[in-house]
Amino acid sequence: MLPQVPSLTRLKGATPALMCLLAVFSSLPIFCWHWTLFAGWMADPAFAAVARLEVVAALNAFLLAVIAADTLIVLWLWPRRRQPTPMPRMAVGVVLLQVPGYVAMGIAYGPITSPTSTVMISALVVGLALLGRGPTLAGFVFALVTITLADWLVLGGLMPYAPALLPATFVDGQPVAWWRDWQDYMFFTAVTFGLFLMLLLFNRMDGQRRQLEELSRTDSLTGLSNRRYFMERLAVEQQRRDRYRQPFSLVLCDADHFKKVNDTWGHHAGDEVLRAIGSLLGTGLRIPGDVAARLGGEEFALLLTDCRATEARRVCERLRRMLAQQEFGPPGRRFRVTLSMGVVECGAGSIDAALKAADVNLYQAKHDGRDRIVVSAQEAAS
Repeated sequence: MLPQVPSLTRLKGATPALMCLLAVFSSLPIFCWHWTLFAGWMADPAFAAVARLEVVAALNAFLLAVIAADTLIVLWLWPRRRQPTPMPRMAVGVVLLQVPGYVAMGIAYGPITSPTSTVMISALVVGLALLGRGPTLAGFVFALVTITLADWLVLGGLMPYAPALLPATFVDGQPVAWWRDWQDYMFFTAVTFGLFLMLLLFNRMDGQRRQLEELSRTDSLTGLSNRRYFMERLAVEQQRRDRYRQPFSLVLCDADHFKKVNDTWGHHAGDEVLRAIGSLLGTGLRIPGDVAARLGGEEFALLLTDCRATEARRVCERLRRMLAQQEFGPPGRRFRVTLSMGVVECGAGSIDAALKAADVNLYQAKHDGRDRIVVSAQEAAS
C-alpha cells in the first residue's frame, strides 16, 4: 500500500522527536540572548534608573530555569531524533515550557510597548508548523488565560503595566537606546522566524499538492497508474498521433483464472499476484513515455508510445513469459499465473474504437486457450 500523505504541518522525513527539537531550537536562542543581554545590563548602574532590577532579575531567573529545562529536553531528545515513535506528551510539554517564557516577557515589558506579541504570533506559527493543532492549542489557551489575568490585575490597580520598566525608559514618548535595541532585536527575530515558517509551509503545501496529485492518479495496491490517469494519457497520445502521424499500441491484459486464485488460496494470495503483475508491468516498460495501469480487478493496460504492432508483440511476449515463470503461494502449495493480452496498433480511429478492438483481441486470447497474445492494427487513412 502507498503511505498516507503527511500532514501539512509535517516536514518530509521528520520524526516527532525531531519536531520537538526544532520547536525548542526556535525559542532557546531568544531566551538565552535575553538572559545574557539583561544580565550584562543589570551590572550597569545607569540601567537601574530606567528599569526595576528586581523584576528583571526575577524574569531572568525564570528564563534561566526555562533554558535549563530546554537543555535537558534537547539532551533527552537528541539520541531519539530518528525514532518514529509518537511523542504527544512531549509535544505538549515543549509548548507549555516555551509559552510561559514568552508570556513572562510580554507581561514584564508590556504587550504594547514591547514586540513580544509579534514574537508570540511567530511562536504560534512555529507550533502549528512543527507540533500540530493539539499542543499549540494548549499553549494558546495558557497564554490567553495568563495575559487576560494580568490585564485584569493592571486594570484593578493591583499590578503596574510593564512592571519591569520605569517611566524613564521613554523620553518624550520615545524609547531610550537600550530599549530600542531590544525592540529591534525582538522584532527582527520574530520576522525572521515568521518568514522562515511561511516559506517552510508553502514548500510543504506544494509538496503535498504534488503527493495528492500522485495519489489521485495511482492505484493503491499495485502502485501503477489508475484508470482515470490512463484514459487521460491515452487521450493525449491520440492527439499526438493525429498531429505527427506516429501510431501507438494499446494493450489490455487480464490475469487468467484469477477468481480461482482468490477462491483457492484466498484474497491475500490474490493481492500478492496483483502486486507482482503490477511490478512486472511497471518495470517492463520500454521508455519513460510508456504507461502501465490497473483498470480494475485483475485487468491491466499498457500504453506503448511510438510503437508498432510487431514491437508491441515482442514487449508483451517478454512480459507474458516472465510472469509465467513466477511462483506464488506458500511452500508446498506453489502455483503460477498467466496473462492473456489483447494488442491493437492505433494508427487511426478514436479511443473508444481502440479500446473496443483491444478488448475483442483480449476476448479472442481467452477463447483460444489463454496465456497468449492476439494482435491487430487500425491503419491510418491514406
